[in-house]
Amino acid sequence: MLRRLRPLLWPAAGVLLVAFFLLGLARLHHPVYGFTTLLQFDDSNPAWLPEVRGRPTFINHYSGGYDGLYYAQLACRPLLRDPALAQAVENLPYRARRILASWVAWALAGGNPTRALDTYALINPLCWLALAGLLWAFFPLRSGHDFLAWAGLLFSAGALASVRLALTDLPALLLLAAAMLAVQRGRLNGAVGFLAAAGLTRETSLLSAPLLIRDSARSSLLRGIAVVAPLALWLIYVRLVVGPGISGWAGLNLPGIAWVEKGRSTLASLSQPGLAWLGWTTLLAFVALTVQAGWLLLRPQWGSAWWRFGVGYAGLLLLLGPAIWEGFPGAATRVLLPLNLAFNALAPRTRAGFALLVLGNLTVPAGLLEFTRLPNDGVELAAVRAEPATVLVQTHSGWFGVERDARNFWAWSGGEAELRVVSLPAGTTQDLSFQLRSLAPCTAEVTQAGRVLWRGSLGSAWRPVNLSCADGPLTFHSDRPPVRESSASDARDLAFCIAHVRISGVIPARK
Repeated sequence: MLRRLRPLLWPAAGVLLVAFFLLGLARLHHPVYGFTTLLQFDDSNPAWLPEVRGRPTFINHYSGGYDGLYYAQLACRPLLRDPALAQAVENLPYRARRILASWVAWALAGGNPTRALDTYALINPLCWLALAGLLWAFFPLRSGHDFLAWAGLLFSAGALASVRLALTDLPALLLLAAAMLAVQRGRLNGAVGFLAAAGLTRETSLLSAPLLIRDSARSSLLRGIAVVAPLALWLIYVRLVVGPGISGWAGLNLPGIAWVEKGRSTLASLSQPGLAWLGWTTLLAFVALTVQAGWLLLRPQWGSAWWRFGVGYAGLLLLLGPAIWEGFPGAATRVLLPLNLAFNALAPRTRAGFALLVLGNLTVPAGLLEFTRLPNDGVELAAVRAEPATVLVQTHSGWFGVERDARNFWAWSGGEAELRVVSLPAGTTQDLSFQLRSLAPCTAEVTQAGRVLWRGSLGSAWRPVNLSCADGPLTFHSDRPPVRESSASDARDLAFCIAHVRISGVIPARK
């Protein structure tokens, strides 16, 4: 019986990991803002397109945005002819190069620009699921080697960061993998089409073009021209419609210099308070990328399509500049995703090869760390979308900002503080439950419009609170002054902390 079931164990493990991905994706869905939590909008630019400001969109009030917010807006105006794009998209000519994912989102939304935002947010999750199926052709999950090669790529820092930040790296990788599969099946024209599409998704995809070198130099040259032509024509269109922009060469540097600096700074971060976990996962990712590139560069195999597919990215690793390496773990894990795929395919199917495969897939911890972080706009403590109203609870004055871990949000107050309860439609009454605690014993109270809703004693243990309130501000007050949280020079004066906020029992407004 066990012998019969054994061939099913690895596919079953793969199905469980897909379910884990879907569960993680569901946690990133916001009850009010949907999957716009993935688009990384912030409040630094008042000139976002009307489709962003005119609907419930997740906007971070503290940290800066990321490129996904630009590609999402391109999905609303993929022809680039709206003058508002120049103000909404930083360096529009540069971002507009990577247009295919935005065009696909626009088409799937039926040309509706508002729906295109939500559709673009789902492009990466859909590509992840498609890639999970396509990779079975390369790694059919018949052994631990196949499973590690398959899962190591799907849960890599690069793949999950592309999902989490709504970027173009994963869609481009899917098209490159499809091109490789077409080559393996002898369908070179199909491979040309997939590579050309990948170039329109992310221009660095053209580094995999040597994959098409098969027979005569003339036919290889013609295929290369066919791959490059769509991107070249699109760049001409971009230049004519929106003008010139920054080229993007700042992301490159002299060979090896930024790589060495990344290793040095990562080792230094291990001893910095609060950065150890980020530092260790970044170090593992740095080791993995180094192993991947080193294996391809030190073992040239021109006759291997996989080697030709990935060696350009191994060289690119040495040329990447500080802007691509900086951060935890940095954008290099995304930029070099095709290298990860080629390395996993080339790793020998031996015991030593399995150990090599483990080393080359150590970006996974950094990927899981990024993927499991709950979205936080810096002010929201709770939200619910249910009949008859959508309700948000947000910090306002007197708080140090919302903090979080993998499961919960909380905020510390420095004294008298205010929460805002916002409902749509306005005028509802809702039941709130939350927990309070303080660093030193005190008596705290919660009021609304001069009416005391709750009063009680607080200490270091969490105190549950249940109350009913209307829309508007809730004022929190303590009868004791705040206490210094530590002896550090940058320590805060803290009065009390609120956490585990829940909304229930929404009662509609009286007509």
